[in-house]
Amino acid sequence: MPNDPQTPRTRLTRRSLVRLALLLLVLLAVAVLVGWRLAARSLRPDRDEVFETSGLAAEVTIAYDRWGVPHVRAASLADACFAQGWVHARDRFFQLELARRAAAGRLAELLGEAALPSDVRCRRWGLPATAAAQAAQLDGDTALAVNAYAAGVNAAVARFGAAGLAPELALLGGSVAAWTVQDTVGIGLLLERSLTWAAEDELRRAAELRALGTERAVALWGWSEEQRAAWFKAAGVASGQPGAAPSVPAGGSNNWAVSGQRSASGYPLLANDPHVGIANPATWYEVHLQAPGLAVAGASIPGAPGVVIGHNEALAWGFTMSMLDDQDLFRLTLSPDGRSELVDGTWRALQLHEETIPVRGRAVPEKLQVASSLFGPVVRQEGEEVLALAWTALRGRSPLPCFLRLDRAGSVEEGARAFADCEAPGMNLVMADRQGRIRWQVVGLVPLRGRSAGRLPSPGTDSLAAWQGWEPFQRNPYLQDPQAGFVASANHDPFAEGDFEGPPFSGGFAPPWRIRTIKGALAAREGWDVDACLALQNDVGNPEARALLQLLAPLLDAIGTAPARQLHGWDGRMDAQSREALLWAEFLRELQRRVGGDEAAAAGLAASPIGGQELLRLLSGSLDARWWDDVSTPAVESARQVVAAALAAAAARAGHHRWGERHRLLFAHPLGQLPLLGGLLNWGPYPASGAAPCCNATAYRAASATFDVVWLPSLRFVADLADWDRAVFTLPLGQSGHFLSRHAADQVGDWLAGRAHPMAWSPAAVAAATVARSQLRPATASPGE
Repeated sequence: MPNDPQTPRTRLTRRSLVRLALLLLVLLAVAVLVGWRLAARSLRPDRDEVFETSGLAAEVTIAYDRWGVPHVRAASLADACFAQGWVHARDRFFQLELARRAAAGRLAELLGEAALPSDVRCRRWGLPATAAAQAAQLDGDTALAVNAYAAGVNAAVARFGAAGLAPELALLGGSVAAWTVQDTVGIGLLLERSLTWAAEDELRRAAELRALGTERAVALWGWSEEQRAAWFKAAGVASGQPGAAPSVPAGGSNNWAVSGQRSASGYPLLANDPHVGIANPATWYEVHLQAPGLAVAGASIPGAPGVVIGHNEALAWGFTMSMLDDQDLFRLTLSPDGRSELVDGTWRALQLHEETIPVRGRAVPEKLQVASSLFGPVVRQEGEEVLALAWTALRGRSPLPCFLRLDRAGSVEEGARAFADCEAPGMNLVMADRQGRIRWQVVGLVPLRGRSAGRLPSPGTDSLAAWQGWEPFQRNPYLQDPQAGFVASANHDPFAEGDFEGPPFSGGFAPPWRIRTIKGALAAREGWDVDACLALQNDVGNPEARALLQLLAPLLDAIGTAPARQLHGWDGRMDAQSREALLWAEFLRELQRRVGGDEAAAAGLAASPIGGQELLRLLSGSLDARWWDDVSTPAVESARQVVAAALAAAAARAGHHRWGERHRLLFAHPLGQLPLLGGLLNWGPYPASGAAPCCNATAYRAASATFDVVWLPSLRFVADLADWDRAVFTLPLGQSGHFLSRHAADQVGDWLAGRAHPMAWSPAAVAAATVARSQLRPATASPGE
């Protein structure tokens, strides 16, 4: 039959079409490669170059060092920020385009259906509207800086073309709009969103409460009777069917300052390594800016002017997230038509509007109804469960003015005052100044809660449960020039660890492993220098493993197998070459699964609720021993049986492999999954040392089937205030977002090895480090203009 799908002619036609498609893919890949090569050559200068461009008041010189770091010298703040926008666009324009689309809920317009869930979340959370409102509030030097930065980005696009700056856009197509102030503010909100997960913690606890029951859940969380009474009264008893708890990777950041009394130089030292999700290109961009009234160097965020982490001529600083509870969920009761919420016994109209989301490949855009309640935007609606979100970032002003003031602060006191009006989620700001002072200041908003407690979703039917305002900045804790001679933060609970006194703030703090390693090391010696701080940042000792193995020792001795002896003699270091480190990771995961996975499966939880902290309490006897029993079997298993079975299974999986063979670091490009391009755009995988409890916190997802890294130190920075030319930085990849550039991944080897490169500061050091220069000149008027 002519239309038989199995006829030779049809098979030949299909085969020809497949070949033709493959040929087109190859030709497309070749064209993209050629375009990238040309872009890489034009966008990273190997020789001096001069550009004329509108938007400048005077000439700007950009000196590039061997790492591709631009050292900008300008005659005004506006021209310096213009040049920063220019260099960001030249090196990272595809990153800029994706970030601003993600912040505006417009990724699907470029990437298609797969990006739609991200856009829906963004619109539901109200990020675009918040960015627009915050952008309109900017004034003074901040408005000047951000507008000049936007002009610099747009000037680079006008000079090189969007596809010339980002050949990925030639592959994807689509139009590119002019850069705006709202884009910059939106990227800041996007970063804040990626660094807070208090709402996810509430959902996890609510799911565990429904699944495990009140008594077991409260015992699992380690709440006291007073906490239980207060927090349950505020939240009410969660009801409904068990739900899947969100899986949040363990992450964090390290930050410390050492006084001159404990340093080799006699001046303070500052070290910071913020931990975030893997990014390709890198999250940060190194830059050095000089203009009248501005001299600053360090790590900037592509998309925004100024420096976030770094130093000026008088002050060095770094940040970690304080992990204060800056998000609350409220359970709403809606009217049958879904247009009103029940508050204080009366129906209150929701603020409703429709959002339109263009989706690539679809003729009809996505229509989304977005609602806002008394408590905040409605972010989740599944069946009868309707949740609204209160979040500090949605209630305050942009923190951009605070960072720009910090860039010009002359002392730790001025640095603290720069953030006195910061209306952003909580951060730990650690500083050191040339006068010899060190300070740790908690900055950002701390909500004043009404009848809500913030530990579980609260009833949204009582107006007095809504946030009542903010704690005054004077209540934010700080520590200056302590007798110990150092300050340190690592996302830990500073009240529990004895750093601060007074009524504690609530938060989703990290376990104390990293801070105890840092404090122990800083207190144990004097003579600290840059190399010693780098070594501490790269420390791969696993204190959680050591603590658990100490409690497990009697059981392992009784088991007496070769794997038990192997762990008994292990030094607790998560080195990439260590076989014991892999055995430990497999054993810990298997132990968590066997202790809590059976309850999770029976109750409908997505993963075991047992982590390292819970195992410690279980082994020390402060958690119900019934957790050892497997509820899916008729027998009652003992601790020794569970440990022995977990160890045997872990040893079988680990075999003779080393930690770095399973703990791999892949820098995946946003387009790295496309055929033929993944091997070109992605970097790695690389064998990685470290784990979440280590200072070198290369974290993996506990509930994953692999140990692949998902969270890492995104930057390492150390400054010796005796000499700014001794300040060092390293990025996980490199400065450039163009994979054919020599600066795309020229820092990855140093990052993996724990090394860093100097950031030239003095004019002599900048001149010695310079390998190429760009000059930006104001465009001359054409005849007749």
